[in-house]
Amino acid sequence: MTATLRIERVEELSESSYLMLRNTYNMLREMKGMVDRLHLSATQGGPASLDQVAALKLTTDRLFDELERYLRPECDPDSADDAARTETGMDGMLE
Repeated sequence: MTATLRIERVEELSESSYLMLRNTYNMLREMKGMVDRLHLSATQGGPASLDQVAALKLTTDRLFDELERYLRPECDPDSADDAARTETGMDGMLE
C-alpha cells in the first residue's frame, strides 16, 4: 500500500468516524430531551404516556442498532455472517 493510498484510507475512516460520532450525539441529545420530558411529567405527578415511553424505546433501539452495525466488526470480527466475509484466494471467487 502506497503512502498516498494509506492517507486516503485514513481520511475515509476519519470521515466515517466523525459522521458516526455526530449522528450518535444527535440521537443522544434527542433521547435526553425525551427523558427530561418524561422526568418532568413524573415529578409533576402525571403518569408517563405510552407514546413517550415508546418513542424513547424506538430511539434507543435505533441508536444501539447503528452503533452495533458500526462497531461490531471492530469489536467482534468473528461475528460476521459467512456470506458477508471477504473471500480470499482463487477458491473463494464468486461467479
